[in-house]
Amino acid sequence: MRHCATTVCDPDAVRGVSRLVAGLAAGVLLTSCTGGTDTPDDRVLDLVVSPHPDDELEAWSLIDEDQNALTVFLTMTHGEATVNCDPAEVARNTQVDWGEIAPTPDPQGPGTASCAQARIASWNAFLDSASQVEGELDDAIPTLAELDETDVELAGHPAQVWSSDAGVRIAVDGGDGELTAEQVRDTVEQALELEQVPDLPLRRVIGAAYTNDPPTRGDDAYALYRHPDHWAVREALLDLDLETTDGICVATWPSDPEVDLRAEVDDGTYEAFMGLGDEVAPGDPESVRREGSFQRVYGWLAFPRSFWTPTELPVPDADGQPLVMSRSQAFTCS
Repeated sequence: MRHCATTVCDPDAVRGVSRLVAGLAAGVLLTSCTGGTDTPDDRVLDLVVSPHPDDELEAWSLIDEDQNALTVFLTMTHGEATVNCDPAEVARNTQVDWGEIAPTPDPQGPGTASCAQARIASWNAFLDSASQVEGELDDAIPTLAELDETDVELAGHPAQVWSSDAGVRIAVDGGDGELTAEQVRDTVEQALELEQVPDLPLRRVIGAAYTNDPPTRGDDAYALYRHPDHWAVREALLDLDLETTDGICVATWPSDPEVDLRAEVDDGTYEAFMGLGDEVAPGDPESVRREGSFQRVYGWLAFPRSFWTPTELPVPDADGQPLVMSRSQAFTCS
């Protein structure tokens, strides 16, 4: 998907098709844009690094659908420590009648293998939903069905790799809540050397790891997010010595004095991911129909409400809870 702020995109109807979750086939709309030329010699590599599977939306404004840009999505952990994997929380948070997709397999608690598997399944399902343009494969983000799976080790941690000559996904079992900057740095460097990652010029590295930790490293006016895994990704990426053409950029709070770049997810794509419909149960504001693919796939993980609240900027809600999945995004770059 082309979502750069410097590019004007024409909205187009796109239907997301998920191999993992058949329910996504019904009505997911994305936005398509024209990319560059199809000359193989012009191909470049983009690497998107997130601490957990669902953080990718925090930097989606920089993810480009240019057919010559092969995108590698790398999640540093399986996100297995989430309290949302408690069976009682799963039952409370999963609103199938309102359009959400139940996690598979059924999570049996934080830290369990079933929790990790459910989170990676949701991650793959969301990326699948972003991979179809007018019913034809968008080479920028191939579906899981088009990728070959391999088990590898990165920086001493097991990882799964799904790859083709059109795109790569890497899920590292790096330890949710236990990441260090050194571990992230070593993982990224080793991931770029994998035989499954095509040897192409590295255009940019994107850190989907929003942080805001006032008073010394943040601003109370914006959504607070102090997760140590996010800080580990930020610190590691900004310290990397990699040769890129467009730099290394990490999501941050909008008033960060180190902001170098601002970008937006275009309206059509943001609606396709985060869209909400009418109330299914009239009078119950929590019952709004989940229409966007992010809402449907990741709804069981939503916070602070039972759905992901769309927001222009990452700000606190009326109760001071963080709304981090914003349309407008800021980045600090090296």
